[in-house]
Amino acid sequence: MKPQNKNRNKAYARHQRKRIIQRKKLIAAQRDWLVKIEGRFAKGKVHCSCAMCSEKTKQHGYPKSQLIKMINCHEQLFDYDY
Repeated sequence: MKPQNKNRNKAYARHQRKRIIQRKKLIAAQRDWLVKIEGRFAKGKVHCSCAMCSEKTKQHGYPKSQLIKMINCHEQLFDYDY
């Protein structure tokens, strides 16, 4: 818990931590993961960026901003070759 958080009480922080842990436990249950300590879900992410886990990218494709960045990179590489 951060010491700068002055406008909220400890009950609020406990509620948020419990909420985050519960959400990540559901994700772990869907993937059949075995976790010994639930408190580990309070920090960090529970998903990875591989093709199997990133269903949103597989279904909807890349966002427009990401496509533009990829196109610019390809153009820079193409220009560099000559």
